[in-house]
Amino acid sequence: MPGFTKGPSYRVPFGRNEFLRSTQDIKTESYTVDASKVTVEDIDGTDLKVLQTGMVMAKITGSSKIGPYDVNATDGREITANIVGINDTFLPWQLNERDVEVAVVYEAAVVAAWCFEDVTGVRTALGGTTQTAIEGNAALGLIFK
Repeated sequence: MPGFTKGPSYRVPFGRNEFLRSTQDIKTESYTVDASKVTVEDIDGTDLKVLQTGMVMAKITGSSKIGPYDVNATDGREITANIVGINDTFLPWQLNERDVEVAVVYEAAVVAAWCFEDVTGVRTALGGTTQTAIEGNAALGLIFK
């Protein structure tokens, strides 16, 4: 017989972030994310390395890998010229175990308010300075709307 049992507490909303204005004519490039550069988050009492779609990604100097763009990093991810695009692969737990390949969008129409950057280990809304740097990067064709 069907039934309903009320749980002890509500769960934190969790899932894939949508950042694209349109899925038409997007261009992506494949990169490997360095798992050690992704911050651990508390999701309902469990520590997980979550890489959300919409995260601005940048090259790590001296490595073939990328990580979340962070103005306070010291490994190359703080350099705006190293920005390669915006992550389009939702990884809710895989980075806890290994480095993972992702698709990074380098040409598309995106919603700036739905994009993120890493600020000293905290996922924050995309700042105006970072957005301006992305718009000025000739290698990227990202249009913010």
